Amino acid sequence: MEKDEMFLIQLRDCFTGGYTLPQYCADNDIKRPLFVSEKKFEQLIWEIYVRFRYDKKMVPQFSFLDAPSGEVNFSVHSILPSLYCRNFSEVNPAAFDTIILLTTREVNVSSKVISFAALTDYFIRKTYAEIPLLNFLQRYPKTNLILTRFPNIWRYKDALAFHRQLKSMAEWGNILRTEDFQNGKVKNPLYKFGYTNQEFSTLLNAPPVKSNPDGSTTMGDNDHPLMRIKNGKRETAYQPEHFLNKIYFVGSCHDFGVNAPFDKTIESHLQKIINESKLPYRVENESQRYYGRYQDIFYNLNKLTPAPGDIIFVWLDDMKADNLPFLDLSDAFDPPHDYKECYCTRGHVNELGYKLVAEKYFSYLTANNFFRDVELNYHTPPRIVIDMVYLRNLNRAA
Repeated sequence: MEKDEMFLIQLRDCFTGGYTLPQYCADNDIKRPLFVSEKKFEQLIWEIYVRFRYDKKMVPQFSFLDAPSGEVNFSVHSILPSLYCRNFSEVNPAAFDTIILLTTREVNVSSKVISFAALTDYFIRKTYAEIPLLNFLQRYPKTNLILTRFPNIWRYKDALAFHRQLKSMAEWGNILRTEDFQNGKVKNPLYKFGYTNQEFSTLLNAPPVKSNPDGSTTMGDNDHPLMRIKNGKRETAYQPEHFLNKIYFVGSCHDFGVNAPFDKTIESHLQKIINESKLPYRVENESQRYYGRYQDIFYNLNKLTPAPGDIIFVWLDDMKADNLPFLDLSDAFDPPHDYKECYCTRGHVNELGYKLVAEKYFSYLTANNFFRDVELNYHTPPRIVIDMVYLRNLNRAA
């Protein structure tokens, strides 16, 4: 698939998710946009044109790089007038405050230009991170929520060769069923920590997940001494009975603690460090193995009821959001540590890696005094105008 076709699909997914180009222009104070594309994307151009017509705040201009000036019309009956698209050679770019490219072809203009890649990246961050998190924070404005980035293996010069020799989770899943693994001839990647092949099998396999009527998901309980899932969530070791505030971790495999027992996850390591420092915080593991279903993160996040002063670390595949704090843990395995000692399967780490990450979290928390002296002021999420509802009747919209 061509890169521009992928951008098209991802952008449309964001439209479906509720963030649209009229809102994008409003959020970025764009008043006179020109959209530049190719004839092959005329259906996308029409779709965007329709959204602006329904929104009724502005009617932008549209242009094709590879087609003569003319009309585009896919309207039902006479609901909308035809869209007139000029060839780009007939356009004066200086008449617009922003040129938005819906093409990966080079366009030589000196005006403010938004590339197709940059536009798509902005929409992804807005749709899949910023808006849902800011909506959550409207209910809990005294909560401290921070997006995070997990350590980055690609920062090391010899990472590619090392990465290739690691087996993926799926590959190890197949190996588990072989006779050589069953009789111990093949050693598991956690063998150096003293785990048997059977114990590694327990840690590797994902727990079953049940979807609830409210959209949230619950893991099946597992009382295995290494896994310890109770009441649908993985337990954290060393939790105090009395505490001032909670520190929640809401993320996927890394935060869940794949490849590690429950008492060697990020949360358990951090709780132990906090206890040793005699600090009044309780750490909660609210993570699951969300690969392929990251939307469930928001459903489960919205079931939390954090108290004022609580801290929530959220991992969304390393995504940033413009209006939320961000903790970059990329360098957690830098020297004097050996990053190769931290990885056990492709893209995933072991208990040593989780310990180093927990130490980085603790350094961040203490440097910010657990946010006791700082009040994070979160932006209000954009007000989404429902398509097909006229502004005059917005107060009557369902």
